[in-house]
Amino acid sequence: MKYTLALLFAGWGGLGLSASSSAQELLTNMQIFENLGIACLESVPAEADSLVLSPSANLPYMTGALIRRWQKQDKILFFADSLNTQDPSFLLSWEVFNATISYMRAGRKTLSRSAELNLRYTYLGLNGEILSRNTCQQVFSDQVRKSLIPELESPSYPETQAELPPQHWIRRHFEPVIIAAATGLAAFLFFNLRNDRAD
Repeated sequence: MKYTLALLFAGWGGLGLSASSSAQELLTNMQIFENLGIACLESVPAEADSLVLSPSANLPYMTGALIRRWQKQDKILFFADSLNTQDPSFLLSWEVFNATISYMRAGRKTLSRSAELNLRYTYLGLNGEILSRNTCQQVFSDQVRKSLIPELESPSYPETQAELPPQHWIRRHFEPVIIAAATGLAAFLFFNLRNDRAD
């Protein structure tokens, strides 16, 4: 008996570990927007060794992810509003005009998660000429467990949050009735079988 209980608890422990590891592998909504921003902008200033940035006021964590990526490429970076030199520099500016997360029901405990990022950017050369000006749209989708949603959103950034889809009316109204009926039927059968055996 003790051996069986030990195996049972070990099994539950293994399930817990696999559930937490799968949660850790999921990207948070902030990380999704970071990746979408990198996909839009990382390669724009490819030939520049030094770069002046004029980033969007929103999604500062995306700006941070871009800065880390360009620093790994050994680029020297400045912010436009803190630059005192008049030396000619490449300038990259961007504005995020749409960043949204949405959820749709995929199963009883599973949701389809979709993210969309839209931004405009302008890339200027050393003489102020426009090297590139474009609009970028990036999308992402996957499936997540409904119970993990609070871990994937960030209260500090509204764009990382979205309303959950409403519970289906059949499930909302009839599931409690079905559960109660099944429980009652099980109790009825249990006591009937017990009485039959006693007789």
